[in-house]
Amino acid sequence: MTTNSLETALEGAIRALGANTFHGLFAAAVRAIIDYDNVISMIWTGPASPVVVYKDYRGSNVFRRLEEDYLSAAFQLDPFYRYHLDGAKPGSYRLLEISPDNFTRSKYYEWYYGDLGISDEITLFCPIGKQMTATVSIGTSTTSNTRFSAKSERRLRQYEGVLLALLSRHFELQFPKTARPSQEAALSTQLKMALEDIHDIKLSNRQAEVAILILQGHSSESVALMLDISPQTVKVFRKQLYKRCKITSQAELFSLLMPLLER
Repeated sequence: MTTNSLETALEGAIRALGANTFHGLFAAAVRAIIDYDNVISMIWTGPASPVVVYKDYRGSNVFRRLEEDYLSAAFQLDPFYRYHLDGAKPGSYRLLEISPDNFTRSKYYEWYYGDLGISDEITLFCPIGKQMTATVSIGTSTTSNTRFSAKSERRLRQYEGVLLALLSRHFELQFPKTARPSQEAALSTQLKMALEDIHDIKLSNRQAEVAILILQGHSSESVALMLDISPQTVKVFRKQLYKRCKITSQAELFSLLMPLLER
């Protein structure tokens, strides 16, 4: 892509700041920097389901499970969700850079990411105050069977500051600070209540926290660091959790809790 084409694309995005047409023009500017097969822009607000503001793809439809699975419940186990809640730092990241240590071995990763047909993905994170985050994920699909080259990634990072500045300014215009919502109950608390209401299974707060972290792809050692307890204590909580739920594996835990997350 020529420098003139990039300048034209960036000019279009700048002129659309604060308008609904911004997202498509911003995606065009990104494509002028780094070619991709699919793009999706979302707004994350507290623990709520993210809102999709723009998406586009060529080749295989990597968004076919977006509405039914991801937005309805699965997002709550996603590293993007956790990074947003923990106060995402602005920048571009690959999925595994912000994932738990055991993420690729988790049932959730196998169930969702293993079926999407994405070969590579890089996501821009743009915090909007304390409780909102904008993300723009660009990817390559198994249809094209390519990954982003080191040169393409360097070019994206070269323009990262400009892209983040555009995103930040756009959302400042769309979401004044006075209009930003407050936090809701923690996911583990909601899950604990639903499990008791639906299955009459009573978990302690710590057991519910351990359950969520396991499903998100954390190992016992990682859970220990997250909760500031020993790995041995994590194993005790995990054993108690499985006993109370009358299960013996992470797959059974996933099957039990996923319908509750959908609620």
